[in-house]
Amino acid sequence: MNIAVCIKQTADTESRPTLAPDGSSVGEEGLVWIINPHDESAIEVAVRLRDEQEGTVTLLALGPDRVESALRQGLAMGADFVMHLQCDTMPDDPKIVAGVLANTISMRDFDLVLTGEVAIDGAGAQVPQRLGVLLNWPCVTGVEELEVTSDGLTARHPVEQGDEIHRCNLPAIVGINRRIGEPRYPSFRGIMKAKRKPIEKEAAALDVAQLQIASLALPASRSEGKILDYKDGVAERVIALLREEAKVI
Repeated sequence: MNIAVCIKQTADTESRPTLAPDGSSVGEEGLVWIINPHDESAIEVAVRLRDEQEGTVTLLALGPDRVESALRQGLAMGADFVMHLQCDTMPDDPKIVAGVLANTISMRDFDLVLTGEVAIDGAGAQVPQRLGVLLNWPCVTGVEELEVTSDGLTARHPVEQGDEIHRCNLPAIVGINRRIGEPRYPSFRGIMKAKRKPIEKEAAALDVAQLQIASLALPASRSEGKILDYKDGVAERVIALLREEAKVI
């Protein structure tokens, strides 16, 4: 079974973002870049399936030169091949991202394509569904349990009322939720092997964006808190602050 995993490099949520001078994008200075956590779980699922059923795992990543560190990490986790779809900056428009990935996937012989359910930066959660439409493949996302055989796949997707069980034929697109299980830590041997493996590179042809970000703004700074002495009348004081200043009651 030949599996493709589409990964995105995102800023670590522990990083402190700043705005770029244009006011419509996030400045990259000082950011720590990681594999999107849901995509990291997708890599883990792919490697496990490959080990069970034989085949290959190929990682696809769109973006600037910095995404090569994410691809190397994926190799260290057990991926067989990686492909860097090169562009100067990561597009904000999921239509463009899905178009580039779908074009690459359509020219290769994959039985299954895994993605993360959502990226922690833009949180659009559109790429797996768009891939399904563009490739005309069945797609199920938000998957927390997956079983794949030569006859097809069975996926569990939680909903408010319980669980949905989806069954479909291959090839298919599956969006993985990180709750499916913790990804493995790369071993020292895996890290050293990953440094020597080649990265296939291809210039990405980007369509004209239909989505443009007009402006971004950082959240307002939190106001100073109040410390009240624990004494008679403090409850009434708290209620007054909640009603008159916080205006939550």
